[in-house]
Amino acid sequence: MNPYPYGAPSVQPMYPQPMGVYPPTANPMAYPQPVVQPVVQPAIQPAAIFGGMQFAYVQDPMAEIAQCPSILIRQEPEFLEGLTGCEQPNVYHVFGNSPLGMKYLFKCIEKSGWCMRRCFTSSQRSFDMDVIHCSSMAQLGMGYTTAFANFQKPFKCTMCCLCRPEINVSINGNGQPVGKIKHICTVCDPTFDVYNATTGLKYVVAADCCQCALWCPGFWAKTSRGVFEILDAGTKQRCGTITKEPANMAELVTDADSYTVIFPNNADANDKFLLMGLAILIDYSFFETDANEDHEKRTRGRRTRITRSNYY
Repeated sequence: MNPYPYGAPSVQPMYPQPMGVYPPTANPMAYPQPVVQPVVQPAIQPAAIFGGMQFAYVQDPMAEIAQCPSILIRQEPEFLEGLTGCEQPNVYHVFGNSPLGMKYLFKCIEKSGWCMRRCFTSSQRSFDMDVIHCSSMAQLGMGYTTAFANFQKPFKCTMCCLCRPEINVSINGNGQPVGKIKHICTVCDPTFDVYNATTGLKYVVAADCCQCALWCPGFWAKTSRGVFEILDAGTKQRCGTITKEPANMAELVTDADSYTVIFPNNADANDKFLLMGLAILIDYSFFETDANEDHEKRTRGRRTRITRSNYY
């Protein structure tokens, strides 16, 4: 007797076929594969230091600065200095202005003694400034062992044309000096000579003495723009500028300042590195107002005590 009078039942597999496995066919199809989008890490934005400015890190700062037409130098505000009245070591952050946005290049850290900062003006005091390359947020906040480059400013007790301030610039990677910057003596307009280690005098940087940022006190100097023109040493033609920018809110209540350096078109990476050091020397020569005012008050106090002791 036939047990299946109406036909044999269809046999179903005990376990369902896993999804995503296509059955074999005579002409297999090329099924489209999912497109994996690259993960783009957003730019770091430490608002506490840089005021919310977005930027990206780089791996080779010298190659990056060679391609940047300009840089932005921002001094880190020292609120402890305003509260205590004690001059603190300066810290500067250097950003390259590229077509793709702002890129973090260097962190410049002053190394100087407390007595040197306390007893001398900013243009006189000596320091060694380590230039650090930070390629990540972790390196930006951590300690370091080897500096990428160095700015050395010897002690100078300036008297007219004698013992003028200067800075020696060197890169630690090859151990060779990059050049030297000297603040020369002039009658009115402040002038600096920029010497390249290979070609000698490369640029002359000068500013008009009739600028509010240079001579006006306090609030007016902080909120004014000071422009230093970069002149080619051979042709004496203007080829760039170093500008002290008007202060923002954080800089207005502290002694911090910001500088924009527009490079000459023919400048290489070493020349741009020298002009970056010149912007820092300009800050110490003209715009470190808290240190100079503190030194002036102490000097006036010593003179007053000496005069009273002689009187009595």
